[in-house]
Amino acid sequence: MLEITSREELVRAIRANDVVLISYFSSDSEKNELFKNIMKELSKHLDPRILVLKVDAEKNPDLTSDVSELPCLRVYYRGRIIFEQVGFFGKPDLDVYVLRRSIRSVFHSMNIAFKV
Repeated sequence: MLEITSREELVRAIRANDVVLISYFSSDSEKNELFKNIMKELSKHLDPRILVLKVDAEKNPDLTSDVSELPCLRVYYRGRIIFEQVGFFGKPDLDVYVLRRSIRSVFHSMNIAFKV
């Protein structure tokens, strides 16, 4: 999982890859460690063609100006947001299960052939 620190990096990553998953988090949040574990587990199940990025809202507030709440997970397909999950249940197994099913459902409805 790569950390993005500039708008230019973010835009370039989204434009250059078919599917990009970006986690937005706050390093000052108590939920941060839980969120990192959820993302680490989710990443194990993702198609290797999916670019996985993270953005620390505390270090890069300009990259999270359109994010309503942290933590937040967004999936981009060919440059546009197709999935967004704001907040989590706080139970890693449940969170990973729900995220995988939800993203998989969106991919299926759009005929996107990537493993989640």
